[in-house]
Amino acid sequence: MKDWEKLEADVNKLLTKHYTKGRGGYKVEFVVVHYNAGNLTINGCYSVWQAREASAHYQVEDDGDIGQLVWDGNTAWHAGDWVANCKSIGIEHANLKDGTITEAALDNGAHLVAAVCKYYGLGRPTWLNVVFPHKHFSATSCPGQIYGSQKDAYIKRAQYWYDKMTGAEVPDEPEVEEPVLDVDGLWGPKTSLRLQQVLGAPFKDGIISRQNKYWKGSCPGCTDGWEWLQSGYGEGSQTIALLQKKTGAKVDGILGEETINKLIAYYMKKGSGAKVLDGKLDYESLTVKAMQKALNSGKF
Repeated sequence: MKDWEKLEADVNKLLTKHYTKGRGGYKVEFVVVHYNAGNLTINGCYSVWQAREASAHYQVEDDGDIGQLVWDGNTAWHAGDWVANCKSIGIEHANLKDGTITEAALDNGAHLVAAVCKYYGLGRPTWLNVVFPHKHFSATSCPGQIYGSQKDAYIKRAQYWYDKMTGAEVPDEPEVEEPVLDVDGLWGPKTSLRLQQVLGAPFKDGIISRQNKYWKGSCPGCTDGWEWLQSGYGEGSQTIALLQKKTGAKVDGILGEETINKLIAYYMKKGSGAKVLDGKLDYESLTVKAMQKALNSGKF
């Protein structure tokens, strides 16, 4: 976004049809969020809406870039309800195959929601008050996991940005108890939370963002905790990026073979018992056990 305060998008790609000039006497009262049901760019949305009788005011790409396709002063055709269209700002998001959006899209999409709320005096963003999912007005799966597995993360981020933009006093985060980890070699939510605390990750929620590329080998008897490692939101993880910096891996936020080998090598030096750089964190992994021991001892 070029200017959050003035709602100036990175790109203006304005439609010449499939919207209505003006707002029919209504004013902006809320935001409606959408997903593309595909990973579209700003130009991709513009192209689709040439033939489809639909539109939205903004598109958020998966890298966080924001485009304006309909001016705020006009009515976009996005909610499936005429009065809702007249009263709202529609924000589209590019999404991954599972309906989630990337970390960059989540952060900038939520930031845009906050900016709209501030600009139009709508108040602090909350679900079903000033921020609505498309499905609230129409029979649709839209906005995918934005109003599913990412629902809480999205609105929490929007509130964070709103408080920052309005200068509101943001209360200190309550201290989170440092978990004592079972040294079981299973990388679950408690291990993730402790790792986030030690590395100083921005969000300490025990969830490591969804990985676009991660080891898919067999994992007999894995706990639900392991699946937490593979779920959540976003492509690439800030926590994994911090771990990569510590171990000397390429920093891309993806828990791939190179990062795993760097982690294995890091703990080989610390006597984990791991012997092979095979790019895998096996069930009851010696490397994960070594990491858990280090996290418990405070000598990570």
